[in-house]
Amino acid sequence: MTHFKLVLSGLTVLLIPGCSLHNINFNANPDVAVQEGFVSLEEQAVSNAITEEKWWVSFDRPQLDMLIEQSFDTNQDVAAAISRINQARALRQQTRSDLFPKVNGEGNVADSREDNDGQPSTSQAGAALAWEIDVFNRIGSAAKADAYEAIARKEDLEALYLSLSAEIANAYFGAVAAHNRLQLLNQQLKTDQELLELIELRQDSGVGTSVEVLQQQSQVAESLSLVPPAEADLRVFENRLDVLLGIQPDAEHRVKPDDTLRFAHDLPAIGVPADLLFNRPDLRAAKAELIAADAEIASAIAERLPQITLTGSYLYSDTATFSGPVATIMGAFVQPILDWGERKAAVEENKELYKERLALYTQLYLEAVEEVENVLYQEKKQREYIERLEERRKILSDTVEETEALYTQGVNDYLPVLNALQDLRVIERDILTERLNLINLRITLHRAIGGATHHSDQKES
Repeated sequence: MTHFKLVLSGLTVLLIPGCSLHNINFNANPDVAVQEGFVSLEEQAVSNAITEEKWWVSFDRPQLDMLIEQSFDTNQDVAAAISRINQARALRQQTRSDLFPKVNGEGNVADSREDNDGQPSTSQAGAALAWEIDVFNRIGSAAKADAYEAIARKEDLEALYLSLSAEIANAYFGAVAAHNRLQLLNQQLKTDQELLELIELRQDSGVGTSVEVLQQQSQVAESLSLVPPAEADLRVFENRLDVLLGIQPDAEHRVKPDDTLRFAHDLPAIGVPADLLFNRPDLRAAKAELIAADAEIASAIAERLPQITLTGSYLYSDTATFSGPVATIMGAFVQPILDWGERKAAVEENKELYKERLALYTQLYLEAVEEVENVLYQEKKQREYIERLEERRKILSDTVEETEALYTQGVNDYLPVLNALQDLRVIERDILTERLNLINLRITLHRAIGGATHHSDQKES
């Protein structure tokens, strides 16, 4: 067989000048230099030791943990992704099966008559074999391409787990924020109603005015008007949780009303930009698709080379002249000579597909680094923003106390109190919104660095 391969290779060189086999690059990297660190971490102390702990555990919310784990088992997008993995694996098995001999059972019976004279019947039964010997790794390369497409689908599932867990966390804390907002509005409304009662008493005593009563009534009405949108937000977030869990929205609350938006400020282990290539499942999927495209190039090149096929049969034959076993074996090869550039164009198509996927892989990596850089800087500035809002809230709180004191002493009218109260109400609601934005940034950071989920291996079938 070795001599046969050498002769065949020599024949191939004569028939197809310039055509050579292709080596698949299994260690493809983005087509850019990978930097050593994240610029946004230069002034921040953070561990580079990548942890294998599930990323959402850092929020220390058992209810959130339960919802995420439940969604992995019941979400319909996950079910669809698992089916895509199984489809890709079945396709890989179909292609790989061509590497091995195919054996089929076959037989026939013939019975003929001429002018009412019966002719002896003939019959054959046995097995037939067909086997393409993959001398130039055409089938092997195609099977390798299918194998890496299956790997890419598996990484797509891991990316879906990461995305789904982030969506669950966003919806969970959105519901928490809605609960907190309703509680804040109720507190503000209670305070406004108490002030209204006080002003009405002052008016009844001849100290206050009807204008002051109307002003405070407007304040109460404003506080009341903010409750329905907050209730609607809560229902929207709870409905989102239901759908992510794979169930119909049922108006049941899955988030406790006494939860808060507080969480540990310490940054997770960010690592270096190169770690994104190993931690982010979308980048791993893109790399697998890139390798698959490279394998398709190898298969397309092998299509231009001779295809060697062995066929054979072993039959038991019963005829008028012979009864007994009959065995045959035959080898053949087919060498494309004139196809008007069809196979060459297929090679070029696959090379361009490889270039396309390399560009997409590189762009995805650049965007991944950008996402981490952005969210690191945004979280830092968001914390500064919240600190300044808190400082302003304290000043406004002191202002409300001072203006109320002057009002009760009869030094000022009610307008300064009302203005200070309105400003304080706004800043309290703003702080709540910005705390939700902060926690959403932390969720985005976990997603951007490829936080661990540890679930795809449990779900493979």
